[in-house]
Amino acid sequence: MSKEKEINIDKIVNHWVKTSDEDFDTMNFLFQSKKYNWALFLGHISTEKLLKSYYVKTKHKHSPPIHNLLRIAEKSGLELTDK
Repeated sequence: MSKEKEINIDKIVNHWVKTSDEDFDTMNFLFQSKKYNWALFLGHISTEKLLKSYYVKTKHKHSPPIHNLLRIAEKSGLELTDK
């Protein structure tokens, strides 16, 4: 028997996307308020959540507990270029 219990992929993906959208809205508000450091931070968080949603959707398991965007993309199987 598998140690990892079955997960609801759609529910997890939707959660990551929904919270990413909320963070993106907050990022835009902060940017307009000239709070650039916090806007950048929320931009990173928003992007991280989208990458994690892609990971869950393609790998059918929970995303790794890391924050490195490049590593999450690589673990997801995304092919990245210098562009």
